[in-house]
Amino acid sequence: MSISARGFFKKFKKLTSEQLLKKSAIVLFLRIVGMALAYVAIILISRTFGAETYGRFSLLLTTIQFLVLLFSLGLPQLMIKLTADKRFYDITPKNNYLYHALIAILVSGIIGSILLYFSVDIIAVNIFRDPLLIPYFKTLSYFFVFFVLHSFLVEFLKGRKLFINYGLYLYVMPYLLFFIIYFVFYDKEINITERAIYFSYLIPFLIITVITFFFLPLKQLKTTKAYPYKDLFQLSFPMLFSATFIFISNWTDVFMLGAMATKAEVGIYNAAYKLAIIALLVITAVNTVLAPRISELYSKNNLEEIKKEVQKATKIITYITIPIVVVLIVFRKQLLGMFGLEFVQGEQVLIIVSLGLLFNALSGSVAIIMNMTKHQKELRNFTLISAFINILLNYFLIKEMGIDGAAIASLISAILFNITCIWYIKKKLGFFTFLKY
Repeated sequence: MSISARGFFKKFKKLTSEQLLKKSAIVLFLRIVGMALAYVAIILISRTFGAETYGRFSLLLTTIQFLVLLFSLGLPQLMIKLTADKRFYDITPKNNYLYHALIAILVSGIIGSILLYFSVDIIAVNIFRDPLLIPYFKTLSYFFVFFVLHSFLVEFLKGRKLFINYGLYLYVMPYLLFFIIYFVFYDKEINITERAIYFSYLIPFLIITVITFFFLPLKQLKTTKAYPYKDLFQLSFPMLFSATFIFISNWTDVFMLGAMATKAEVGIYNAAYKLAIIALLVITAVNTVLAPRISELYSKNNLEEIKKEVQKATKIITYITIPIVVVLIVFRKQLLGMFGLEFVQGEQVLIIVSLGLLFNALSGSVAIIMNMTKHQKELRNFTLISAFINILLNYFLIKEMGIDGAAIASLISAILFNITCIWYIKKKLGFFTFLKY
């Protein structure tokens, strides 16, 4: 049902009084600042070294995200759910769930670092077919444990509803420190090398991890009431698989382009994708506030209030995301041109990916809802199917259409995944997640 512009803005004005929007606005502001810094970093790298080097850097970032998901064991996502639940955390932990989770994440991160160190040749040469990636991944192995701990600690902050701290340490500080360290490496008398790029990105996560570690209630971690590792992993593993398969669905295109296309094409595609994810700014900010709220309400079995919160969230997301996508599509050439003339080749990718992310945003916070309402196993199954379809589509479409084919594959799999989740939430929780007037 269409609504008039006057009705549109009237509804939006009403939403501005909602606490959800006010809290989301804080996170959104920090996310925008972080994203602006990230784009400046992309422009700096692409204009200094070109699309090929930026392609390598983007593969490093994508690999980090994937490996962190695997070795974090689903515990960061679980920290939101349990820490927001008054039965688990109220000023201090009510049992030792947090202590056991911290031990598990630390051990897993160390194991991941060791395995990565001995696998760099396989990843760089056998998978991505680029020996120049070896120093990227070798250096990453020294810092990897800090990335795993960082992902755990910032989600703990989200569970405690410390949204300003969460936004600062997740979005803003990594790139702010990146520039500081980068220009320390930089010497006008000497040509700066690629080495400065990945060191400048990796070192900040060591610094931030140390800072965020002190947000833990260190003296109260070991309580007398036990929460077994078995119970912890029964909840976290389905979240691990869901998050991993969602990631695979979202980033299969980059990985497969890395194996099937040139590094310049990877760089062009990734730049277009980075622009397109501006469409996810609002849903990311809203989900940050919504996730602990849904967990808290579900622990009280208050489904009606969950429905209201979800509908409010979807309205906010819809009203702001649509204009963003319109701007991205209309000004695609000018936006891509900021990275360099060769990046304008990604204009079709930007259109297709933007439309896919728009559908994702308009569908509502489906993954968050399922994870926070004990439907994480079903979410895992849906993401597995979506990831499998995405891999198949990417394999065939990249061969035929290159980077445009990768974008189409992502669009189709995103639509199928969201439709499936919307149907399931309606069936089990009794409401639609998309906007209803």
